[in-house]
Amino acid sequence: MALGLFWATTVLGVEDGRSLPEHLVHASSVVLVAVAVVSVPLLAVGVLAVARAAFVGVTCTDAEVKVHNVMWTRRVPAERVIDVRRTWTGKTDLWWRGEKGWPRWTRIPAFSLYLSTHRSVRQWLEPYNEQCVGTLRQWIDERRPA
Repeated sequence: MALGLFWATTVLGVEDGRSLPEHLVHASSVVLVAVAVVSVPLLAVGVLAVARAAFVGVTCTDAEVKVHNVMWTRRVPAERVIDVRRTWTGKTDLWWRGEKGWPRWTRIPAFSLYLSTHRSVRQWLEPYNEQCVGTLRQWIDERRPA
């Protein structure tokens, strides 16, 4: 959203403190098209990301595991889930078997910390993410046949 607003204010030349709607009224049609073509899609994606951000995570039921990302949701049948693994870069993946038995993985963004994450944020989030990954591993182990 911020990128879309930044583009609109840059193209419209909003620098003197006047409001964006006032600039839109006085802009030429070429400038309005440039703002609409770039800013509107960026704003739409931003609104969608903000709306779905609250749902990012993992939902486990007896039938399936749902991995919710900001833009998509992956549904994996529960009997195909193999493991949860962390990469050396701090990302977390759910490993499962496809229909033909090949191993596949789905990134779990809710439990992933990127290398660029600030140390103070990492110290706060890492224990919680590890607890969540541990709970998911326990759920997978309980479903594994003996």
